[in-house]
Amino acid sequence: MRVRVLPRETAAAVITSAVSAMGWAVAVAVILMTVPVLIETLAQRGRLDDLPVTLILLGAVLGGVAAVAIRPRRWVVLLYLGLGGLATMGYQVILLSGDPGIVDTSPYLVNRPSLALVLVGIPASRALVGIAWTGLGFVVAGVVGVGSFALADVPFQPGLGPVMVLALTAVVYLTLAAIQARIRARVPNFDELEAETRALAHGEDLSRRTTAIVHDTLLNDLAVVMNSPDRLDERARERLLADLDTLRGADWITASADAVVSPAEDAGIRNELARIASEFQWRGVSLHITGAGPATYIVTTAVADAMLAAVRASLENVARHSGATVAEVELISDDQHVTIMVTDRGKGFDPAAVPSDRLGLRSSVAERMAAVGGSARVWSAPGEGTSVIISAPISQGVGP
Repeated sequence: MRVRVLPRETAAAVITSAVSAMGWAVAVAVILMTVPVLIETLAQRGRLDDLPVTLILLGAVLGGVAAVAIRPRRWVVLLYLGLGGLATMGYQVILLSGDPGIVDTSPYLVNRPSLALVLVGIPASRALVGIAWTGLGFVVAGVVGVGSFALADVPFQPGLGPVMVLALTAVVYLTLAAIQARIRARVPNFDELEAETRALAHGEDLSRRTTAIVHDTLLNDLAVVMNSPDRLDERARERLLADLDTLRGADWITASADAVVSPAEDAGIRNELARIASEFQWRGVSLHITGAGPATYIVTTAVADAMLAAVRASLENVARHSGATVAEVELISDDQHVTIMVTDRGKGFDPAAVPSDRLGLRSSVAERMAAVGGSARVWSAPGEGTSVIISAPISQGVGP
């Protein structure tokens, strides 16, 4: 089972963006926690008349935070910093006007909305971008503070809250960036690893197909030439020319098990087998073709080509090595598989004794069928003939 994972850079961007998004929740909490403190402070100082307006201004700041959370776009953040800055300035001017002492007894109450300006940025995919947006919020909060104290005609007393928020946010971003860099150095890039794995698999598949096509064409043609009289007859020349066209073409290179699904009827495969039978007839091997099963089924083009090529390779072994002059080819199909069995009563061989460097049935039949999701099994023994069973899945049964 394959587990899908995010690309490494995408995963890092998602985590970094989550840090920015956490600022929204903290900003909302800051505003909500300000409300009870504001009510208590204004009540103690006998200023409950200022409560409705200050609550409305805090509500405007809170609404801006919600807007950024719902639609985190740059223009929304910039609009929030502008309108939220004006609401914060109005809030601070109301608290400071006529009561300058509030900044000495409750400085945190005056600076609370400014913290929300610093905390709300845009989800950033990189640490430096997140720090830059937080820094912009800090600048806006500073300008708002200076303007508020000036309008209230109160000496400016900057609070430490915005500075602490900026410093804490920068530390979080930089720490996260350092952790990601360390992990990136230790954990492999799965995208690159998967690409390399695909390239290796493609190379191995190309190697298998090259080996099979060389065995089916070049080596068999050399055998025909060596065993022919001084002059090649017309059929031998036609076969050699056809194999040269196959080698020159690129279809066998680009073929794959993912080829387009095409209908393959029992009669159609029988026709191809009949052509193969005609080809081997003049080489001294007579084929008896029989079979049973549904009349129509669907397989991929790659499966059909692989099965017919595997049959041809099996018959090449009959013609070259078995000494038999007759071979049986039986075509069988059911709801799930189509199977072709090639049998001869020749001299046979010991499959375990075949050297590993021999191409033969291993590359031309077994590996070829495995590449398209099928299988091939060989039974043989000295003096007992040889049977090759070639099987592949049916994509869809069409009916009798």
